Amino acid sequence: MSEAETKATQPNLVEQMTELRDTYLQTWSKYLIEEVNSESYAQASGAALSSYLDAAAPFKEPAEQAMLKTLQQLHMPTSADFAGLAGRFTNLEMQLDNMDAKLDRLEKLLIAAAKTAEAKTAEAKTAEAKTAEAKTAEAKPAEARTPAEPAAHAAPIKQASKKQSKHATAAKAAARKPRKGTK
Repeated sequence: MSEAETKATQPNLVEQMTELRDTYLQTWSKYLIEEVNSESYAQASGAALSSYLDAAAPFKEPAEQAMLKTLQQLHMPTSADFAGLAGRFTNLEMQLDNMDAKLDRLEKLLIAAAKTAEAKTAEAKTAEAKTAEAKTAEAKPAEARTPAEPAAHAAPIKQASKKQSKHATAAKAAARKPRKGTK
């Protein structure tokens, strides 16, 4: 045979072997799936496990005691230590959740108090603005008032201006009089 003929037959052998392997695995897979899903297999495996547990039961307690002593001598934590830590962490987590809920309530109360304070300051500012407007309206001369303003405001202003003028003339007269003993 020539080299070309041997090369051509080799891949065929490899392909045939892979096909044979695949069919073999498929056949075994189908058989094992059917066997494992059967009732007889479940009963047999259950019986084997129960006999194993029955045989191992007397050795369980001494094995646990030996492991506990070994871990204590090596200063390593035991399963009881881990269980205690898990309980503590759970307690801490619950306390943190409670604190979070309380902080949420406090935040809501603070926001409500801030809104109330803002509303009060806004009311105070509007009241101050109204009193400032009233003061400026009273201080306006009668000619500068708009016709929409009531005439009741005009009388007190005129009275106040008369009082101011009396005081002003008295002050001017006092300023003109010379003092005794001075020139």
